[in-house]
Amino acid sequence: MYSQKYIEHFSNPKNIGSIPDPDAACNVVNTEGGCFDNVDVTVKIENGVITELKYKLKACSGTITVFSLLSEIIVGKTPEELDMITFDKISDLLGGMPEKKHHSIRLALEAVEKIKKEIINK
Repeated sequence: MYSQKYIEHFSNPKNIGSIPDPDAACNVVNTEGGCFDNVDVTVKIENGVITELKYKLKACSGTITVFSLLSEIIVGKTPEELDMITFDKISDLLGGMPEKKHHSIRLALEAVEKIKKEIINK
């Protein structure tokens, strides 16, 4: 039901925490289906490129897993390249996810959009 990659990210989530004095930050909250995941995201940018993403959350296993993966795949991207992070890309990188966890991917994509807008508007 869960891939080895999913289990790795859930068992040992990467980059939990917050960045002091971030260049961009956002909060996303899921209200779908009774799952009230709440994630605070902070990002560091140097020379127009994302160098770090950290997050603090109160969330289900799917959201922990997805944000752990996101914190790795977003590094090295410019705001324009964030459009390459899609639902299918995240799902594929995690080896698929049960439908009941799809809200976690949508929440991560919402965070990516908010971060992108904040970076562009600075």
